[in-house]
Amino acid sequence: MRDVDFYLDNMPIAFCAIEVLTDEEGKPRDYRFTYSNKAHARLEGRPHGQLLGRRYLEIHDKISPRFLSGCYEAAYQGKEQVLNDYNAERDRHFLIYIYPLEAGSCACMMQDVTESRRLELDLLHENEKRKFLLESATEIIFDYDRTKDVLTFWDSGNVSEENKTIARCPESLVERGVIREGDEKLIDGMFRELSAGKRVAEFNIQACLDGSGIYSWYTVRCSVYSEKYTGHLRVIGCLRNVDRMIREQRALQREAMYDPLVDLYNVKAGKELVSEELDKTEDNEVNMMFLMDLDDFKYVNDTYGHQKGDEFLKRFAAALKNTFRKSDVVYRMGGDEFIGFTSNVSKPEQAVERIMGRLYRELEEARQEGFDLRCSVGVFMTSRRHSYSHFYNMADQALYAAKRAGKHQYQIIRDM
Repeated sequence: MRDVDFYLDNMPIAFCAIEVLTDEEGKPRDYRFTYSNKAHARLEGRPHGQLLGRRYLEIHDKISPRFLSGCYEAAYQGKEQVLNDYNAERDRHFLIYIYPLEAGSCACMMQDVTESRRLELDLLHENEKRKFLLESATEIIFDYDRTKDVLTFWDSGNVSEENKTIARCPESLVERGVIREGDEKLIDGMFRELSAGKRVAEFNIQACLDGSGIYSWYTVRCSVYSEKYTGHLRVIGCLRNVDRMIREQRALQREAMYDPLVDLYNVKAGKELVSEELDKTEDNEVNMMFLMDLDDFKYVNDTYGHQKGDEFLKRFAAALKNTFRKSDVVYRMGGDEFIGFTSNVSKPEQAVERIMGRLYRELEEARQEGFDLRCSVGVFMTSRRHSYSHFYNMADQALYAAKRAGKHQYQIIRDM
């Protein structure tokens, strides 16, 4: 059987035995090598055997105080040591196991952990940068590991504990109520854009991150990258709360498009929306315009005043909302004149009867509430393409015919 020295000499981990040297006061000042295996000699950059009997400071200019202190405690106090030590001369990190031998001597096993230590330091620096960003930024930052399918929100007081880590995205976002059902399509679309090579994806979405059930508008901005050490594909991004800005914009848009008195589209918005529908009209599609005018409305204003007249207009607008579909364009032309436009009608004659029947029932209910509302209506229906002006003029002719026929009725002009 080969002797112990053979195994120590050829062990892949650096190993040495040293004698700790002290000064006159008994403090450690240097150490002498009494044994050094091949791995340790390579670490020191010396031929095997050359270190024996030599002091460390004969070879190097400086000695690590931490290492020397650890060796002293092992050699003179019998304390085993485990050190993480950095050698500036070599720019290497070592994990060192030190244990006592005979009095004044100890043995050391040294493992080069430079790469793992640098990885650890890199991660530490990344965490520090991340912490700084979180403390200084107003955004909510998130990280999505596509390989593991896990979304993580970095520490933020705006995100509830249960929502900080979410698996199975975007399905779980809907299940937890973080986003509304249907909005997962926005997330899928973002993934497709980034997978197709787009550098940055951005979109607006309503989300509830704190679990309160109250949704706010956020702008989501994100990009994709490959993780340095694992190769995992990740998406990193941030959410900026833009709820106030979007609600203010929508309020301004609504103010610009709606009549403030009756809460229907104003004439400008109505004309634009009808014109857009007409531009989309295909051959043989039937469109209809209803031009409505309140009968004897001047009498209401003259008798009861304009404030009462405004109440009549509001009640008539409410009747129109219950009469037409949400997809129809309903707006106030001005005064007591209103328009309802419905597009792509399959059975126009039946549709007119249904709409007018519903409107007159609504007005009957209004009369029971004290609003003596009556109106004449001119209807223009056509399967041909015409301009907005032509629609309005033809509906106006039909309205005039309804007024002449005795009011509170409707007349139709057909162009089929």
